[in-house]
Amino acid sequence: MTVSVLSLLLYIFSAILVGCLGFAVFFVAYLYYVHKINDHLPGPPRSSFIFGHLPDTWKYETEIGRTLDEFLLDTRLKYGPIFVLHFLHIPVVFLADATYLRHVFIDNYKSLHRSPFLYDKVGFIYGERGVGYGLVTNTNEESWRKHRQIMNPAFHRKSLKEFISNFNDVSDLFLTRMDTVVDGGQPTSMVQEFGKVTLEVISQVSFNINTHALEDPNSPFPAAVKDYLIGVQDNFDIPLSPTLLGIFQFKLFQNATKRKQIAAVRFLRIFASDCIKTRMKDIANGKAVPDDLLSILIKNGSLSMDDIIDEFLTIFLAGQETTANSLSFTLYEIINNPHVEEKLLNELDTVLAGRDYVEFDDLAKLTYLGNVFEESLRKHPIAQAPAMTLKKNITVGGFLIPKGTGVHSRSLLFGMNPEIWKDPEVFDPDRFSETEKIPNFSMTHIPFSIGPHNCIGLTFAKYETKIILAKLLHKFRFKLLPGQTDRMMAKLTISPRDGVMCKVSRRE
Repeated sequence: MTVSVLSLLLYIFSAILVGCLGFAVFFVAYLYYVHKINDHLPGPPRSSFIFGHLPDTWKYETEIGRTLDEFLLDTRLKYGPIFVLHFLHIPVVFLADATYLRHVFIDNYKSLHRSPFLYDKVGFIYGERGVGYGLVTNTNEESWRKHRQIMNPAFHRKSLKEFISNFNDVSDLFLTRMDTVVDGGQPTSMVQEFGKVTLEVISQVSFNINTHALEDPNSPFPAAVKDYLIGVQDNFDIPLSPTLLGIFQFKLFQNATKRKQIAAVRFLRIFASDCIKTRMKDIANGKAVPDDLLSILIKNGSLSMDDIIDEFLTIFLAGQETTANSLSFTLYEIINNPHVEEKLLNELDTVLAGRDYVEFDDLAKLTYLGNVFEESLRKHPIAQAPAMTLKKNITVGGFLIPKGTGVHSRSLLFGMNPEIWKDPEVFDPDRFSETEKIPNFSMTHIPFSIGPHNCIGLTFAKYETKIILAKLLHKFRFKLLPGQTDRMMAKLTISPRDGVMCKVSRRE
């Protein structure tokens, strides 16, 4: 009996060993194949057969303290406008030429698809459904197109015009919050302050809810949003598929950080569900409800509850984080360039003529403010540019890119390229005064991505930014603390590493 048990255990162990060896041999053979079919493409040498260029990016980030985007920019300037990097078994070709972008992401759009390996890491945190299959993460093209068509009207300028008072009201709450900061006499992180106001703007304009993020220091929403986004970055840092990351659903494999991130996801989905159910009840009872994004999602009638929650959280999270970081970088550049601030204040005095309320018609007149924002996005692009996978072979710039290869780009590859912009380190809003004279402008300035998958909230973000900055700069002045820089920190989006710490005072 004992011999039989030992024989069985030995057999099982041998089978497992053979299976592991077989997988290892298969993986090595597959890596060799992937390398071979991509070795004709430009790019730096791989520092590791198994990990590819990952050790290079890790070393760059830890030893130099820069971001992956900056690593890619250095690589582009050294190897040209098309280059390949290997991340374990995944080859990614980066495109940094306007003609290449148009050829791949516009002309050959139907040859692309979104990889679940990448996008599910945003939608699911350690297997816990967060934004799920919302607009940003949906890899099913038919489903994505349907959702986009449903949501488009909520972000059209005609619809946003109806909510101009909401933009102003939340901005006024923000001014009250900044009054408190001034009275307290302590420096503050404008990254954190902008995070609160953008959270409140997206909440009130798109969903008619109040998170009290501006008035209540104990509001749970800023922390939940932060924990969710850190969870996304942590998911990216673990080179496992989203499915395998589901192992962290078991408490045995969780640490305190993972438990907090999963709890944040659950909190946000319950919050979204409660808001949706309340609105559904109001609609069913014939109550007057705002014609906002939430009502549009519900009244369409073709979306499931999970679908609506996914889109709710996608807009709730993405609309807050990206705009907050953009505002922070923009304010940093304004403070750091007094001549820009002076010109901006003159425009505000001319357009607003002493008024505190920003009218819808004022937005088009605040042209220099718009140029300042665009120049900030050029130097400090926040959101990631296109990231797709090829469904078939395609030739770009004379190079054959094999089916299954990722094709990505980054705004920074264009925005800080001296071949495109003279003295790219210089902050010069006047670059955008005559964009029609800039060659391939729509393909070289892509802070909101390009093609059918461009950011749905582009107009929303521009309106929000103009109103907040117009009111803020009209009433307050800012002084950066010593040591503040425009160095970037990469999470799901790009944010100012130093927090834009400021001493705030009222204008005379």
